[in-house]
Amino acid sequence: MNERFGIPDHSPQHAPDHSLHNPTPSTPFPNLGGSDAGAWPAQATGGGGYAGPVGPYVRPRRSVVIAVILAFLLGPFGLFYVNILSGIAALFILPPVVRALAVQWALLHGGGMNTVYQVAVPILWGIAIPWAIIGVKIRNARIARAARG
Repeated sequence: MNERFGIPDHSPQHAPDHSLHNPTPSTPFPNLGGSDAGAWPAQATGGGGYAGPVGPYVRPRRSVVIAVILAFLLGPFGLFYVNILSGIAALFILPPVVRALAVQWALLHGGGMNTVYQVAVPILWGIAIPWAIIGVKIRNARIARAARG
């Protein structure tokens, strides 16, 4: 035994004779269920991970009906269904545009700030719903064009 600074050396002295062996068998485990009906495919027995079919990622198409419903219920927030950029753009572009249109309408028809708010919401929704329809059609056409070639 080799001692350094009064501390005994506990490492194995003969590594090949005293090495630890891996307790996991090198052969695949037997089918404990008793049937091969639910067994993994042959290519998946060699290691971990997913061995299913691998293909390119395809962006999902959006539904025009769902886009209209969300734009009707949520206004500019419903445009996030179309895509993130449409939702962000609607939150930054629509409020100043709608405010200017509503103020002009209220000035032309002799209303005050109460009239502005009553007019602003229908204008906002009137812009958000067509934006959702056009956005979904453009997105779906772009996906179809990319799928063709």
